Amino acid sequence: MDEQERLIDMQDVSVRYPNGTEALKKLNLHIKKGEFLFVVGSSGSGKSTFIKTLLGELPVASGSVSVSGRRLDKMKRREIPYYRRSLGVVFQEFRLLDDRNIFENIALAQEILGVHRLRIKRNVGMMLEMVGLQGKAGAFPQELSGGEQQRAAIARAMVNRPGILLADEPTGNLDPDNSWEIMKLLEEMNRLGTTVIVVTHNNEVVDKMKKRVVVLKNGNLVSDEEQGGYIQ
Repeated sequence: MDEQERLIDMQDVSVRYPNGTEALKKLNLHIKKGEFLFVVGSSGSGKSTFIKTLLGELPVASGSVSVSGRRLDKMKRREIPYYRRSLGVVFQEFRLLDDRNIFENIALAQEILGVHRLRIKRNVGMMLEMVGLQGKAGAFPQELSGGEQQRAAIARAMVNRPGILLADEPTGNLDPDNSWEIMKLLEEMNRLGTTVIVVTHNNEVVDKMKKRVVVLKNGNLVSDEEQGGYIQ
C-alpha cells in the first residue's frame, strides 16, 4: 500500500497496561480510506485494546499511530477530545441517554459542535430516514428494540459525517436477524464513503460479508486477508 493512501497507519505499535501486560505487540497495520475492515480474535487477543488505541484512550508504549495524518502517539491529552470528533463510534451496549428521546440523542453530537438548530433538525431527520427510524424520533431508548437502539446509535455516530466509523462488537447484544440488518447498514455507510472498522467475534457475519479480515492473537497480528472469511 502506498504511504499516501494510508488513512490509518500503525507501525510497530506496542501498548502496555499499568500492570505491565503487553496488549499489543509491535503491531503493523495500514488501512486505506474507504475500506471496510473486520478485526477478529478470541477474548484477550487485543481487539478492545486496538479500538481504545485508535480512540486515544490508551497511550502507545512504542511505535507510531497516524490517523488522517495526525500522530496519536504525539498528541497532547487536551487535543484528544477534538480528535475524537472526527470519528464515529458504535458500542455493543448502544450507550444511548435514557433521559433523552431518539432525536435528542442523535442531535447531541451536533449540538456539541455548535451546529444551528435548523440544520440539526434537517441532519437528524436525514439520519433517521437513513437508518429506518423515521417514526421513532420522539421515542425513548427503553421503548425501542435492541436492533432499533443500535440503529439510533449508528445514526448518532454518523450525523457529523465522520471519515471513520469504529464499531466495537455492534451485534453483540442482537439476534441473528437484527445482526445482519445492522451489518448491512454499516455496509451502506461504507458505500457512502466512510471507512468502517468492525471489531467482532461474530464469525458467521464475517464469513458472509467477504471483507478484509485482520486476526489478532495474544496482541499479535497473525493474519490479514483481503475479501476473506474467518474460520476459527
